Amino acid sequence: MAKSLAESFFTAAECQQVTAAVQAAEGKTSGEIVVLVTSASHHYRQAATVGGFILSLPLALLAMPWLGKFFWLGGQNVWMFLLCLIFFYLPLRLLVARWPQLKRFFLFTEQVEEEVSEAAMAAFYSRQLDTTRERNGVLLFISVLERRVFILADQGVNDKIDSKAWRAIVDDLTAAIRHGQRAPAVCRTIGEIGAALRAHFPIHPDDKNELHDLIIVP
Repeated sequence: MAKSLAESFFTAAECQQVTAAVQAAEGKTSGEIVVLVTSASHHYRQAATVGGFILSLPLALLAMPWLGKFFWLGGQNVWMFLLCLIFFYLPLRLLVARWPQLKRFFLFTEQVEEEVSEAAMAAFYSRQLDTTRERNGVLLFISVLERRVFILADQGVNDKIDSKAWRAIVDDLTAAIRHGQRAPAVCRTIGEIGAALRAHFPIHPDDKNELHDLIIVP
């Protein structure tokens, strides 16, 4: 069975590196860091519809004159064009729906931002990052299809660190992921988050790991 986008985002060795980076960062702060990698934040069914139509349109225009003449209907027959369009649309729509790398080209930016933001928020609460003792959980959310990164922090962190402080970190990591630098960039980002937490949440003698370090959601 083929791996999902999330499952193939890191190799097994890279998963260990990321987990080790989280543990190293948490070893110097009472803050909790969770890295969650998901294949996609939404189904984006309209992307398959749009992609199937855009890809089938030029093929239908190319096939129409040849088939029209073949069936003695003329090279500019509207019905032949519609028939060709339908013929190409259905398989191409299925291709876009099942090939994430192709679907990515037909995503709408505004919808992507909204869906990834909502998915990150849902993951934050479903993974109980709001239940730590000092309310100092931080989620590093990576949505692979959209190549988007979100950092969400609990109330205790937001009271001490302006959420805008994460913007540069998110931008750097997003750019690195686009250029194929995944595990090293994620580990570096974890270190930066850990450094920010360390300044406000020093580690306690009785500190314990309250949350999972790395979560892969196919």
